[in-house]
Amino acid sequence: MSYSDLLQVIGLTSLLTLALIVTLMRFGRQVRATVQALLPPRYLKPRGVRRRAPVKSEPHEPV
Repeated sequence: MSYSDLLQVIGLTSLLTLALIVTLMRFGRQVRATVQALLPPRYLKPRGVRRRAPVKSEPHEPV
């Protein structure tokens, strides 16, 4: 195998790898969209931890 053949193999392999990555990313987006469409709406909206409202206490009167 000559040096130019080796460069062609490296170039072809890198292009095929790039095409595979792009295809997998698109497929992953479609799968994610399909799964989100199947889930109930409450799972679609990320929410933080709900906390109770702070209790407002009456100011103490000086005695």
